[in-house]
Amino acid sequence: MAIKYTVENLEGVDEAVKPLYKEAESGGFVLDVEGAVSADRFAEVNQKAVDNATEAQRRRKTVERITTALGVEDASDLDAAIEALKIAPKKVEKGAQADQEAIVSQLKADYEAKLQAAQGEVTQMKMSAAKATLQSEMQAAGFPAKVAEMLSVSGMGRVNLDDNGQARVLSETGTPLAGTGADGFATLGDLAKELAAAMPELLTDKGKGGGGKAPASGGGNVARPNGNGGLLAAKIPGFADLPKN
Repeated sequence: MAIKYTVENLEGVDEAVKPLYKEAESGGFVLDVEGAVSADRFAEVNQKAVDNATEAQRRRKTVERITTALGVEDASDLDAAIEALKIAPKKVEKGAQADQEAIVSQLKADYEAKLQAAQGEVTQMKMSAAKATLQSEMQAAGFPAKVAEMLSVSGMGRVNLDDNGQARVLSETGTPLAGTGADGFATLGDLAKELAAAMPELLTDKGKGGGGKAPASGGGNVARPNGNGGLLAAKIPGFADLPKN
Protein backbone atom coordinates (compact mmCIF):
# COMPACT_ATOMS: atom_id res chain seq x y z
CA MET A 1 0.00 0.00 0.00
CA ALA A 2 1.35 3.46 -0.98
CA ILE A 3 2.09 5.91 1.77
CA LYS A 4 0.51 9.33 1.34
CA TYR A 5 2.83 12.31 1.53
CA THR A 6 0.20 14.53 3.20
CA VAL A 7 -2.78 13.61 5.36
CA GLU A 8 -5.27 15.75 7.18
CA ASN A 9 -4.98 13.64 10.33
CA LEU A 10 -3.32 10.47 11.49
CA GLU A 11 -6.51 8.50 11.90
CA GLY A 12 -6.39 5.32 9.93
CA VAL A 13 -2.64 5.59 9.43
CA ASP A 14 -0.69 2.43 10.24
CA GLU A 15 0.86 2.65 13.68
CA ALA A 16 4.24 1.76 12.25
CA VAL A 17 4.08 4.69 9.83
CA LYS A 18 2.69 7.36 12.13
CA PRO A 19 6.16 8.28 13.51
CA LEU A 20 7.21 9.21 9.97
CA TYR A 21 4.72 12.15 9.83
CA LYS A 22 5.12 15.58 11.24
CA GLU A 23 2.70 18.48 11.51
CA ALA A 24 2.71 20.80 8.53
CA GLU A 25 2.77 24.60 8.91
CA SER A 26 -0.34 24.91 6.76
CA GLY A 27 -2.17 22.26 8.76
CA GLY A 28 -2.36 18.51 8.54
CA PHE A 29 0.63 16.22 8.47
CA VAL A 30 3.42 15.54 5.96
CA LEU A 31 6.02 12.84 5.71
CA ASP A 32 9.22 13.89 7.44
CA VAL A 33 11.56 13.19 4.53
CA GLU A 34 14.41 15.05 2.78
CA GLY A 35 14.40 16.08 -0.92
CA ALA A 36 10.66 15.78 -1.39
CA VAL A 37 8.02 18.50 -1.87
CA SER A 38 4.29 18.35 -2.04
CA ALA A 39 2.42 18.63 -5.31
CA ASP A 40 0.98 22.03 -4.22
CA ARG A 41 4.39 23.34 -3.30
CA PHE A 42 5.82 22.03 -6.55
CA ALA A 43 3.04 23.75 -8.51
CA GLU A 44 3.64 27.01 -6.63
CA VAL A 45 7.39 26.94 -7.24
CA ASN A 46 6.92 25.93 -10.84
CA GLN A 47 4.46 28.83 -11.43
CA LYS A 48 6.96 31.27 -10.02
CA ALA A 49 9.62 29.87 -12.33
CA VAL A 50 7.30 30.28 -15.30
CA ASP A 51 6.41 33.81 -14.28
CA ASN A 52 10.06 34.74 -13.89
CA ALA A 53 10.91 33.25 -17.28
CA THR A 54 8.05 35.19 -18.89
CA GLU A 55 9.16 38.45 -17.28
CA ALA A 56 12.75 37.83 -18.33
CA GLN A 57 11.63 37.25 -21.90
CA ARG A 58 9.56 40.45 -21.88
CA ARG A 59 12.50 42.45 -20.56
CA ARG A 60 14.83 40.92 -23.12
CA LYS A 61 12.52 41.95 -25.94
CA THR A 62 12.27 45.44 -24.46
CA VAL A 63 16.05 45.71 -24.36
CA GLU A 64 16.23 44.49 -27.96
CA ARG A 65 13.75 47.15 -29.08
CA ILE A 66 15.68 49.86 -27.22
CA THR A 67 19.06 48.82 -28.56
CA THR A 68 17.63 48.68 -32.08
CA ALA A 69 16.04 52.12 -31.73
CA LEU A 70 19.24 53.63 -30.32
CA GLY A 71 21.41 51.93 -32.89
CA VAL A 72 23.60 50.11 -30.38
CA GLU A 73 24.75 46.54 -30.72
CA ASP A 74 24.06 45.24 -27.21
CA ALA A 75 22.96 46.25 -23.74
CA SER A 76 26.49 47.13 -22.70
CA ASP A 77 26.26 50.30 -24.85
CA LEU A 78 22.96 51.42 -23.36
CA ASP A 79 24.48 53.58 -20.65
CA ALA A 80 26.37 55.73 -23.16
CA ALA A 81 23.30 55.98 -25.37
CA ILE A 82 21.11 57.05 -22.44
CA GLU A 83 23.59 59.75 -21.41
CA ALA A 84 23.57 61.06 -24.97
CA LEU A 85 19.78 61.23 -24.83
CA LYS A 86 19.92 63.24 -21.62
CA ILE A 87 22.17 65.84 -23.23
CA ALA A 88 20.40 66.00 -26.61
CA PRO A 89 17.15 67.62 -25.41
CA LYS A 90 19.10 70.42 -23.73
CA LYS A 91 20.98 71.15 -26.93
CA VAL A 92 17.76 71.14 -28.93
CA GLU A 93 16.08 73.35 -26.36
CA LYS A 94 18.94 75.87 -26.46
CA GLY A 95 18.92 75.85 -30.24
CA ALA A 96 15.15 76.31 -30.36
CA GLN A 97 15.39 79.17 -27.87
CA ALA A 98 18.06 80.85 -29.96
CA ASP A 99 15.87 80.48 -33.06
CA GLN A 100 12.89 81.95 -31.22
CA GLU A 101 14.95 84.88 -29.99
CA ALA A 102 16.20 85.50 -33.53
CA ILE A 103 12.64 85.43 -34.87
CA VAL A 104 11.42 87.80 -32.16
CA SER A 105 14.33 90.17 -32.82
CA GLN A 106 13.58 90.16 -36.54
CA LEU A 107 9.89 90.83 -35.90
CA LYS A 108 10.80 93.70 -33.59
CA ALA A 109 13.17 95.14 -36.18
CA ASP A 110 10.53 94.89 -38.91
CA TYR A 111 7.95 96.51 -36.64
CA GLU A 112 10.30 99.34 -35.69
CA ALA A 113 11.15 99.96 -39.34
CA LYS A 114 7.46 100.08 -40.33
CA LEU A 115 6.64 102.26 -37.32
CA GLN A 116 9.42 104.72 -38.13
CA ALA A 117 8.32 104.84 -41.76
CA ALA A 118 4.73 105.51 -40.71
CA GLN A 119 5.83 108.16 -38.21
CA GLY A 120 7.98 109.76 -40.90
CA GLU A 121 5.00 109.96 -43.25
CA VAL A 122 2.82 111.50 -40.52
CA THR A 123 5.54 114.01 -39.64
CA GLN A 124 5.95 114.95 -43.29
CA MET A 125 2.21 115.47 -43.68
CA LYS A 126 2.00 117.61 -40.53
CA MET A 127 5.00 119.69 -41.56
CA SER A 128 3.49 120.18 -45.02
CA ALA A 129 0.24 121.32 -43.41
CA ALA A 130 2.19 123.67 -41.12
CA LYS A 131 4.03 125.15 -44.12
CA ALA A 132 0.75 125.77 -45.92
CA THR A 133 -0.64 127.45 -42.79
CA LEU A 134 2.48 129.59 -42.39
CA GLN A 135 2.27 130.64 -46.02
CA SER A 136 -1.36 131.65 -45.55
CA GLU A 137 -0.52 133.55 -42.35
CA MET A 138 2.32 135.36 -44.14
CA GLN A 139 -0.04 136.52 -46.86
CA ALA A 140 -2.41 137.72 -44.15
CA ALA A 141 0.53 139.62 -42.61
CA GLY A 142 1.07 141.50 -45.89
CA PHE A 143 3.50 139.40 -47.92
CA PRO A 144 2.64 138.88 -51.58
CA ALA A 145 1.69 135.29 -52.43
CA LYS A 146 4.94 134.55 -54.26
CA VAL A 147 7.06 136.07 -51.52
CA ALA A 148 5.06 134.25 -48.85
CA GLU A 149 5.58 130.98 -50.70
CA MET A 150 9.34 131.47 -50.86
CA LEU A 151 9.71 132.79 -47.32
CA SER A 152 7.64 129.94 -45.88
CA VAL A 153 10.38 127.51 -46.93
CA SER A 154 13.03 129.23 -44.82
CA GLY A 155 10.48 130.08 -42.14
CA MET A 156 9.79 126.38 -41.56
CA GLY A 157 13.34 126.17 -40.23
CA ARG A 158 11.86 127.82 -37.13
CA VAL A 159 9.08 125.23 -36.81
CA ASN A 160 9.25 121.81 -35.19
CA LEU A 161 6.80 119.17 -33.98
CA ASP A 162 6.68 118.39 -30.27
CA ASP A 163 6.10 114.93 -28.78
CA ASN A 164 2.35 115.34 -29.28
CA GLY A 165 2.74 116.27 -32.93
CA GLN A 166 1.92 119.95 -32.35
CA ALA A 167 3.71 122.52 -34.51
CA ARG A 168 5.90 124.71 -32.31
CA VAL A 169 7.63 127.92 -33.33
CA LEU A 170 11.22 127.96 -32.11
CA SER A 171 13.33 130.85 -30.95
CA GLU A 172 16.72 131.61 -32.41
CA THR A 173 18.22 129.29 -29.78
CA GLY A 174 15.99 126.39 -30.79
CA THR A 175 13.64 126.43 -27.80
CA PRO A 176 9.82 126.74 -28.06
CA LEU A 177 8.79 130.38 -28.32
CA ALA A 178 6.02 131.90 -26.22
CA GLY A 179 3.23 133.70 -28.06
CA THR A 180 -0.48 134.28 -28.47
CA GLY A 181 -1.52 130.64 -28.64
CA ALA A 182 -4.25 129.40 -26.27
CA ASP A 183 -1.64 127.21 -24.59
CA GLY A 184 0.85 130.08 -24.32
CA PHE A 185 3.03 128.99 -27.21
CA ALA A 186 3.73 131.07 -30.30
CA THR A 187 1.55 130.34 -33.31
CA LEU A 188 2.41 130.26 -36.98
CA GLY A 189 0.59 133.57 -37.22
CA ASP A 190 2.99 134.99 -34.61
CA LEU A 191 5.92 133.81 -36.72
CA ALA A 192 4.41 135.40 -39.84
CA LYS A 193 4.01 138.74 -38.02
CA GLU A 194 7.56 138.53 -36.70
CA LEU A 195 8.88 138.01 -40.21
CA ALA A 196 6.71 140.84 -41.50
CA ALA A 197 8.10 143.18 -38.86
CA ALA A 198 11.65 142.13 -39.74
CA MET A 199 11.15 142.63 -43.50
CA PRO A 200 8.65 145.46 -44.01
CA GLU A 201 10.16 146.24 -47.40
CA LEU A 202 8.78 142.96 -48.72
CA LEU A 203 5.19 143.68 -47.76
CA THR A 204 2.52 144.60 -50.28
CA ASP A 205 1.75 148.33 -50.58
CA LYS A 206 -1.85 148.55 -49.35
CA GLY A 207 -2.41 151.87 -51.14
CA LYS A 208 -2.98 153.95 -48.03
CA GLY A 209 -0.76 156.72 -49.22
CA GLY A 210 0.44 159.54 -47.00
CA GLY A 211 3.84 160.23 -45.59
CA GLY A 212 5.20 160.93 -49.03
CA LYS A 213 4.45 157.36 -50.18
CA ALA A 214 2.41 157.03 -53.37
CA PRO A 215 -0.56 154.67 -53.33
CA ALA A 216 -0.10 151.35 -55.06
CA SER A 217 -1.16 151.41 -58.65
CA GLY A 218 -1.99 147.80 -59.26
CA GLY A 219 -2.31 146.01 -55.92
CA GLY A 220 -0.19 143.00 -55.17
CA ASN A 221 2.97 144.64 -56.39
CA VAL A 222 6.13 144.17 -54.39
CA ALA A 223 7.77 147.31 -53.09
CA ARG A 224 11.24 147.84 -54.48
CA PRO A 225 13.03 150.63 -52.57
CA ASN A 226 14.86 153.08 -54.90
CA GLY A 227 14.07 150.70 -57.75
CA ASN A 228 16.85 148.45 -56.53
CA GLY A 229 16.03 144.81 -55.93
CA GLY A 230 19.44 143.99 -54.51
CA LEU A 231 18.29 144.25 -50.89
CA LEU A 232 15.27 142.04 -51.48
CA ALA A 233 17.25 139.55 -53.51
CA ALA A 234 19.59 139.17 -50.57
CA LYS A 235 16.68 138.40 -48.24
CA ILE A 236 14.70 136.07 -50.50
CA PRO A 237 16.24 133.45 -52.78
CA GLY A 238 14.62 133.75 -56.20
CA PHE A 239 13.37 137.30 -55.65
CA ALA A 240 15.32 138.53 -58.67
CA ASP A 241 13.18 136.23 -60.83
CA LEU A 242 9.93 137.96 -59.86
CA PRO A 243 8.31 139.94 -62.73
CA LYS A 244 8.85 143.67 -62.62
CA ASN A 245 5.85 145.98 -63.04
